[in-house]
Amino acid sequence: MSTKIINILASNSAVGSSLIGIIDFVQFANTFWQYMHPNCDETLLAYRVYANEGDQITLSNGLTIPAKPLSDYEDADAVFLVSSFVYDKAAMDTFLKACQAFKPILQRACDANRILVSYCTGTFGLASCGVLENKRATTVWWMSNLFVQQFPNTTLTLDELVIVDGNVITGGATTSYFNVCLRLLEMLSNEVFAIRLSKLLLMDRHRLSQQAFIESGFIINKHDELVEEVQNWMMNNFASPISLDVLCDQFAVTKRTLIRRFKASCNETPLNYLQKIRVEKAKHYLETTNLPVERIVERVGYEDAGSFRKLFTGHTQLTPKAYRERFTYMNRDEVACCD
Repeated sequence: MSTKIINILASNSAVGSSLIGIIDFVQFANTFWQYMHPNCDETLLAYRVYANEGDQITLSNGLTIPAKPLSDYEDADAVFLVSSFVYDKAAMDTFLKACQAFKPILQRACDANRILVSYCTGTFGLASCGVLENKRATTVWWMSNLFVQQFPNTTLTLDELVIVDGNVITGGATTSYFNVCLRLLEMLSNEVFAIRLSKLLLMDRHRLSQQAFIESGFIINKHDELVEEVQNWMMNNFASPISLDVLCDQFAVTKRTLIRRFKASCNETPLNYLQKIRVEKAKHYLETTNLPVERIVERVGYEDAGSFRKLFTGHTQLTPKAYRERFTYMNRDEVACCD
């Protein structure tokens, strides 16, 4: 088996742990491959790091590493765009501007059916270079609404941690690069080898979704004063019966206007947003109390425990019981407190 080449593209403010982690993963894979194939003279993987400008990269943690300039670029079997440390729109704009230096490379690799890889904010970079048109992808959950607004021709999916669509691999928030690397390894070698390496590295191949980690309050939305007022009101009254008519009467607005402005701001309807608030409140009770699910259901404004379990599972990919077991920070023997 000939050595597979991975070209790693990075700009200043690339997430340091991710870039180094990708390089470490290559080394781990090569070491294990050599162990499994002691008579093989070739390594499994090789990598080259390219900077969007110059011959070095200043990482988000302040460390500087050498890199090849784009003028020395050579084609590879896979191209891996590293995520950038982005926390607001200005930082995202800077990152996407830097990614334009990679655009010809990414488009050429896409046309040649090479494997394209990214995760977290890097998915924005791939999309900005035009290689995610009419494809499914995933990205960092708390910037999902910005992604949908900016790249409407890409189908964004958050209920999968890693998505493979044709020759493109994308992953969710920051640490998903571990799982992205694993999928890349499967495509460059074979699934059995990737599974065995994942066991050595304690990497959970079945960490399939980021839905359970999503907290709606952290998702960045387009600013709209009316929408924010409605959201705040729903946060304070989520346990009460709330319908679209109630919201429209409360804020003296028509249904059509309210739905239109909600969709423009946060890509969903008011009642869908209310469901998310109630799920978030239920998650809080599951994490911090030993209240029975039936009691929690009542506290978040529902009467039918069965319907709410179905709703909760749809939003988190976990049942309430499984969510509590995974995320609780209560002492198991602690008696639930009462309001």
